[in-house]
Amino acid sequence: MKSNSSALYIHIPFCKNICSYCDFKKFIYNQKRINDYFQSLFFELKQYEAKKYKSIYIGGGTPSCIDKNNLKKLLSILDSMLEKNYKEFTIESNVEDLDDSFLSLISNSKINRLSIGVQTFNEKYIKFCNRKHSKQQAVDNIKKASKYIKNLSVDMIFAFKDQSYKELKEDINIVCSLPVKHISYYSLLIEPNTILHSKKVENVDDNIQARMYRQIYNSLKEKGFNRYEISNFSKNKKYQSFHNKIYWQNMHYDAVGLASSGYINNLRYTNNDNIIKYNDKQYFHIDETYLTNQDIMFEQIMLNLRLDEGLNIDKFNRKFKVDFLKMYEKAINQCKKYKLITIKNNTLKTTFKGSLLLHDVLQFFLDIN
Repeated sequence: MKSNSSALYIHIPFCKNICSYCDFKKFIYNQKRINDYFQSLFFELKQYEAKKYKSIYIGGGTPSCIDKNNLKKLLSILDSMLEKNYKEFTIESNVEDLDDSFLSLISNSKINRLSIGVQTFNEKYIKFCNRKHSKQQAVDNIKKASKYIKNLSVDMIFAFKDQSYKELKEDINIVCSLPVKHISYYSLLIEPNTILHSKKVENVDDNIQARMYRQIYNSLKEKGFNRYEISNFSKNKKYQSFHNKIYWQNMHYDAVGLASSGYINNLRYTNNDNIIKYNDKQYFHIDETYLTNQDIMFEQIMLNLRLDEGLNIDKFNRKFKVDFLKMYEKAINQCKKYKLITIKNNTLKTTFKGSLLLHDVLQFFLDIN
């Protein structure tokens, strides 16, 4: 199928250990299986090699734990698939993988953004997450990484069971003291098929999560990190994630690798998630959903309202040939009644309250269908 996407996602489903909260498709490190996987991945990438992308994102799993031979070949292939004036080339990494060998390898490629999975600097919660770094190793390795890659993003988690506001503040202070340009902050959600779920750990109360989120929002803003998406904060607009904004702006993107998900020509798809079949070069989709025009309109609203820049009503009307204000009049009035949204300069945005209650906002828009 011909794709008009400007972004490419590559999934690397291998980890040296399994984090207690993770529900992504992943396997424990096995070199034979990895070698087979990459031979198949390289073969799958051939159908995309003629394309040039503005953004490429290597996620996982843990891409940084892969042996240097396979990783070096992958980076070489992907370097050739970028536009001349590409925007972003990101790879994810664990703290413990940030040694000079890995950092030198990626800095000699076209990678210009590094996303580091820290989650927390608190030793108690590091153990709870089944992460393998220490607080000091995280601090030291992030500083080291900044000497190789200037655009560093750090993933953090809050709302651990029994986490105090003081402990949250300590995490915020540490991450903001480091040479990072972008912070993603997510509440801990206990998902099925995770270690925490099997241990019957429960999610923290929604009201506590909301108070913690407000603390994060205010503290990061004071320290120069401005929110641009519900869970994402950057030093300035330059460091907002170009790749992730493609998702939130409901634009098309390609995906390769086991269980990866893409969106092309109004088709959302998920690749084969059976690694034995994938390694045998069986690149079928286990799920395909063709979106109706009504589906796409709702997704546009859902994704755009995650962004602080909101939804541009003029662009929406041109794209879908509708009158947004008339079509969603009832939903708009209900949201305004509860002070969940604002409309100014032909742009619809959530209020801060609305961003915390985005599910309720979207339900109003969904109810018109």
